[in-house]
Amino acid sequence: MEYSIGHTGRVIVLRLMEDEDVLESIVSLASKENIESGIFFVIGSLKEGSLVSGAKTDRPPVIPLWQRIRKNHEILGIGNIFQAAGKPKIHLHAAVARGNEVLLGCLREKSKAFLVEEIFIFEILDVEANREIDGRTGLSLLKIR
Repeated sequence: MEYSIGHTGRVIVLRLMEDEDVLESIVSLASKENIESGIFFVIGSLKEGSLVSGAKTDRPPVIPLWQRIRKNHEILGIGNIFQAAGKPKIHLHAAVARGNEVLLGCLREKSKAFLVEEIFIFEILDVEANREIDGRTGLSLLKIR
C-alpha cells in the first residue's frame, strides 16, 4: 500500500456545451488553472466517445475491450487528475446509458458532449503523487511518492 495525505483546495464548477470534448476540456482547464491533482464528478449526456470496459485477457500486457458510443447516452462518472510527464492526465470511469443499454468503463480518446455536461472538480493539495507508465502492464498508473 502507498498513500499520501493532502487537503482540498479550490472547487471548480465547469459546464460544457454541446460538441465540446469532455476529456480535452478537463485537461485544458487543469492545465490553465495549474491543477496538479484532484478528483472530479461528471453528470450530463454524451453523444460520442469510447469506453474501455475491461481487458481481453487476464494477464499483461493489457489489450483493451473497446465499447463505442455513437448516439446520445446519459453519463455519470468519477475521475481524478494527476501529473504525467509534467502535464495533467485524467482517469475517468463512467457509466453511460441509453434506454436499457448500460455501459461502464474508462472513457478515453475523443468524447463529445450532448446538450450539456456538468463537471465538478475538487483540487487536492499537498499530495505526493503522479502518473507513470508501468512497464509490466503498459498502463499509466498512479505512483505515490
